[in-house]
Amino acid sequence: MQRKRMPPFDKNMHFTLTPEQEQIKSETLAIASKLSAKDRTSRDRESRFDADGWKMLAQAGFFDGFLPEDFGGKNWDTLTKVIALEAFGYSCRDNGLALAVSSLVWTIFPPLLTFGSDEQKKRYLPQLASGNCIAADGITEEQSGSDAMAMQTLATRRNDGYLVNGEKCYIGFAPIADLILLFAKTDPNAGSWGISAFLVDANTPGIHKSDNREKMGLRTLPMGNIAFRDCLIPHSALLGSEGLGLSLFNESMEWERSFILATQVGAMARQLDSCIAFAKKRSQFGKSISEFQSISNRIADMRVRLETCRLLLYKTASLKDQGESITLESAMTKLTLSESFVASSMDAVRIHGAQGYLSEFEVERNLRDATGGLIYAGTSDIQRNLIARLCGI
Repeated sequence: MQRKRMPPFDKNMHFTLTPEQEQIKSETLAIASKLSAKDRTSRDRESRFDADGWKMLAQAGFFDGFLPEDFGGKNWDTLTKVIALEAFGYSCRDNGLALAVSSLVWTIFPPLLTFGSDEQKKRYLPQLASGNCIAADGITEEQSGSDAMAMQTLATRRNDGYLVNGEKCYIGFAPIADLILLFAKTDPNAGSWGISAFLVDANTPGIHKSDNREKMGLRTLPMGNIAFRDCLIPHSALLGSEGLGLSLFNESMEWERSFILATQVGAMARQLDSCIAFAKKRSQFGKSISEFQSISNRIADMRVRLETCRLLLYKTASLKDQGESITLESAMTKLTLSESFVASSMDAVRIHGAQGYLSEFEVERNLRDATGGLIYAGTSDIQRNLIARLCGI
C-alpha cells in the first residue's frame, strides 16, 4: 500500500529532502560509483552494453526501490524514485546504461504493476528486478513514430492464442531482450480502441530480433528492430484486456514522459561540476579562464538550467504522489529537461575547447547522448503541441 505523506515543499516551492531520501541518495551515489569506468570509452565506441553493471545494480537491490513491498520492493514514492535516479545519473557516467535503468522502471514496471494479472506480476517482476530478464518496449513502427496509434502490427485472436504479424523498430534492448511489451491491433476496425498489449517471451518462434543499429549517441544501450512472422503467443500473454492498449499506453507514457530523463538531471549536475573545475584549472593569457565573462556566463546558464530542471522534475513527481493530474507538467518536464541537457552539453564543449571536441575526454559524448532526448518518449515538437493545447490554443 502506498504511504501517505505531506508534500515536501511549502507554498514557495522550497524542496527539502527527508532523512530517508538523503540516505537513499547517498546509497545510490555509492552503488553507481562502483560501475566500471575502465572500458567506458571503448564500450561507447563499440556499442557494448554493460551487462556486468546491470547485474551489479540488480544484486545491490537498486531496482527493488521501484517495486511495492508485495513483490520484495521498498515502496518508494515517486519523488524518492526521481531523487534516486538523479543521484544515479550523477555517479554513473554511462548515459546509455542510465537510460536502460530508466526504461525498465518507467516503461515496463508501471504497466505491469497496474494492468498485469497476479500470475504475470509473480512471474516477471522478480526476474526483471534480479537482472535475469531484460525487457523491451515494443511500440514504435517505421510508419508510425509520433503517431503511435497508427501502428500496423496485427494480433489475430484464435482458439490457440494470438497470431502476431508486424515489425517494431527503434526499440531499446531489442537485440538482447528476453521479454517484449508488445502493442498490436486486435481489432483493426476499432481505431485506437482496437489496440491491445501483450507480454511476449522474446524466444517465441516467429520472433526475429535484429542486430544492434548504430546510433549517434546512447550507444551503450542496444537498439534494433523486432519482427513478428506468424508468431503464435498464448492468450495468457494479454496484458489487461483486449482494447485496453490506448489506456495502457497513455498511462505508461505519462510515467515515461515525466520521469525518464531524471538521470539526465544528475548528469547535468556532474557536467556542471566538471566545467567549473576545468574553468578554474585552465589558464589562458595569464589567468584562469573562469575569469573570462564568456566562460562564467555559460556556467551561470548551466546552473540556471540545472535548477530549473530539478524543480520542475520534483514538482511533477510530488503532484503525481498527491494524485493530481500531471498532463501539462509531464510535457513541460520532458521538453525542458531534454532541451536543457542539449544546451548545457553544447556549452560544456565550448568551455573545454579542443578537449571538448575529442572523444578521449568524454565531454562530447554528453552532447551526442543528450540529442536522443529530443526524440524518444515524445519529440520536443509533440510536447510543445500538447502544452499549447492544454493552454487553450
